[in-house]
Amino acid sequence: MTTNQLQHHIHHRFGRLAKHFPRFVGWLAERLSTDHFRGLPLTVLAGLMVVNVMVLSEITENLVNSEPMVQVDHGFTQWLFRERSTPVSQLLYALTWLGSAYVTIGLTLIGSFVLYRQKKGRNMVILWILMAGVGLFVQVGKRTFIRARPTEVAYYTESGYSFPSGHSATAMTLYGLLGYWLVRGRRRIQNQWLVGICAIGLILVVGFSRIYLGVHFLSDVLGGYLVGACWLIVGIVLTEWQRTTHSTPVG
Repeated sequence: MTTNQLQHHIHHRFGRLAKHFPRFVGWLAERLSTDHFRGLPLTVLAGLMVVNVMVLSEITENLVNSEPMVQVDHGFTQWLFRERSTPVSQLLYALTWLGSAYVTIGLTLIGSFVLYRQKKGRNMVILWILMAGVGLFVQVGKRTFIRARPTEVAYYTESGYSFPSGHSATAMTLYGLLGYWLVRGRRRIQNQWLVGICAIGLILVVGFSRIYLGVHFLSDVLGGYLVGACWLIVGIVLTEWQRTTHSTPVG
């Protein structure tokens, strides 16, 4: 539906409102238009950002006020500890490094080199903005809430505070953004699904490994996911903005 068709539809459905508030109706038509990224796509992404921030705020409030989520955290952690097995622990210990600073910085450098060779400098800048932003927000969160890790069930020793999970936040941002770019670059729907499933799988495995290995609580991982998702939305918005503005291919 084009913007003009949408405006006509809104005028037809809300004739009196359109007559008295033409600017508002025009603005609403622009926000719901699918003709350009600044319309419905940006509106949906902005809505997702607001929801993410609200949910993150609720989690942090529950954490600070010792509400039921803290009990869920400890109950889930203790259940996983009782069910923990050595082979699974060893596997997840290897996989959890996919969210570590060493691996994610290495992948960011490799990705930057690939983007540079492909003459996609703007995407390279977006990648570094997101990685720096999510890292900064994680550190601010850890120093704000100063939450201790569940050291009594930890599979290995991990330093620093617990909330939010930096591994989970970084995995959501990095693998989410790379997955988004790769999906946009694939033409066959099967390949798009494969890339999407792999990206989601990596994000979920990293987050679950943090809880299973006893170095984070459930709410730490959820908080990390939400922080990462907020920066991922920023990355998608910047990607689409530069694509529509400069007509630069994305991939």
